[in-house]
Amino acid sequence: MGEPRYPNESSVYRAARDSLLKDEQELVEKAKSVAAKRRTLPLGGELKEDYVFQWANDGKLGRRVKFSELFGGKTTLLLYSWMFGPSWDKPCPSCTSLMDGFDRTWYSVAQDAAFAAIAKAPAEKINAWARQRGWSQIPLLSGYESPFQADYKCQGDSDDMQLPVMLVFTKRDGKIFHFWSTESMMNHVDTVWPYWNLMDFTPEGRPERDTPPQNFRSEFLEKNYKE
Repeated sequence: MGEPRYPNESSVYRAARDSLLKDEQELVEKAKSVAAKRRTLPLGGELKEDYVFQWANDGKLGRRVKFSELFGGKTTLLLYSWMFGPSWDKPCPSCTSLMDGFDRTWYSVAQDAAFAAIAKAPAEKINAWARQRGWSQIPLLSGYESPFQADYKCQGDSDDMQLPVMLVFTKRDGKIFHFWSTESMMNHVDTVWPYWNLMDFTPEGRPERDTPPQNFRSEFLEKNYKE
């Protein structure tokens, strides 16, 4: 049985905490093991075409950019396709929660890999939402005129039926290859979502809700994505 670590804790608490700590350490090791296995994947398919997008950031709104240009000087590109279709009134609250975090972590990630986010809505709508949320760092793209989201399984039967997907591409010998993507809807990028992971530390745990609390609603999502 371990020695007390915090003021006034009981031996019962310490024993239970030490036992849980072993589980937590195993969880970390499992995550590292899965990541190592992911790195051994063979190359996926070569990029279907050098897609052309539009920038949705202030200062370059509407300018066209090729997929190949997104890498900058890096060999790896992380590209998050988030749910905001052309006809949507507001984007997905969960994707918005993730994007809030991605915008703040972009600088650190971008030291080692290119990192950008794309949505199907027109560039002007994405830019307006980014301003409202205060996103100022992560490169934002519109795939409004591109078949990219359809080709890479980021949408359903129409441009408005968007799906959340994290994609990773790599450059090898001057060519671009698909490396990895999330391929499930539920908890698809759970490990990098601050809201759920922070709530996991609490006595109450994750609230019984499908999306994090927000100060807005997406009527399109609520109307069209109900089971």
